[in-house]
Amino acid sequence: MFPYALITTAATVLLLLSYPVDAFRPRRNRQGTRRCSHNNGKLLFHLRCGDISDELIVDDNNKIDENNNAEEDGETKSRKMYNKQASNWVRTEPSCLSDFTGRPVVFSMLEDVLKGSSDDKVVLDVGCGEGYCARKVVEMGAARVVGSDISKEMITCALDVSNGDDRFKYYEAVAGNLLGGLNDNRDYLEIDSAEEAFDVAMAVFLFNYLTTNEMEDVIRQIYTTLKPGGTFVFSVPHPSMIFCHHEGAIFRLNSENKGYYSSRNEKITGTISKIDGTTLNIMSVHKTLADYMKAIFSAGFEIVDIQEAGVTEEHMKLHSEFFQSVKDRPLHLVFKLQKPN
Repeated sequence: MFPYALITTAATVLLLLSYPVDAFRPRRNRQGTRRCSHNNGKLLFHLRCGDISDELIVDDNNKIDENNNAEEDGETKSRKMYNKQASNWVRTEPSCLSDFTGRPVVFSMLEDVLKGSSDDKVVLDVGCGEGYCARKVVEMGAARVVGSDISKEMITCALDVSNGDDRFKYYEAVAGNLLGGLNDNRDYLEIDSAEEAFDVAMAVFLFNYLTTNEMEDVIRQIYTTLKPGGTFVFSVPHPSMIFCHHEGAIFRLNSENKGYYSSRNEKITGTISKIDGTTLNIMSVHKTLADYMKAIFSAGFEIVDIQEAGVTEEHMKLHSEFFQSVKDRPLHLVFKLQKPN
């Protein structure tokens, strides 16, 4: 078991981070049905974007109305916002900051499980978005991926991009009903039962939408879906992001006077600047490092690895001006877990 003492230094540093986003527009097919489209043109410094998972982000014309939506739970907000802008997030290559700093760590943790394996590994992708990570793990050697997401429109985009490839099975479901959704769709998903159906599971920037109790429940359900010895990798924003509220920063949360412990489970809004200088609105449910540890151990998982992901020298060589403001800062936490045999 991973020594607890090795991760107690996390969650202490101010964060500045930026998520640049290209503009994508929905199109319609000949029958007038809404479809997803993506632009494969080059962006400045070859930056591209994967599926939106990190925070709830809308453009300046669709700002979060905190007064009107104050009574809505996180699930309702997530569904509405992603349904509204799903086609804007269809990507084929990385461009957001987390696609360079966070998701590659997820993929590296799965490399020994997927690459060079003679087994037909089946992967569960909880909160799959438009399928960016699902497509990546198939490239890495996964035989099939089953992806679920709260947003019907994101699932539509994922299916559209997969273009009928049988290696991808996507369906709409809330994460809190993971087992029920899998069992209800087992014929379509080509599984006998949700229990012990998968070799690998991943949840890429999903838990920052859930409360602590919701996260614990989902992790327990993921544990049930894995075969003995199965691997689960998940990524989350670094807990220290709550301290990023300086008004002049390109990333900030509206978290002035909020405490690291006392603000647990609060849905905190903020802004992130794009590479073109415009800003995006975000929301993230704050959790402490101990919240993640408790959820992991209460489910029965063993910790294989934990990494604090951030900017590397390679990133600086790629585009030093873009990455400079978040250099030498912890941006994400990535956990690699195993279900005991």
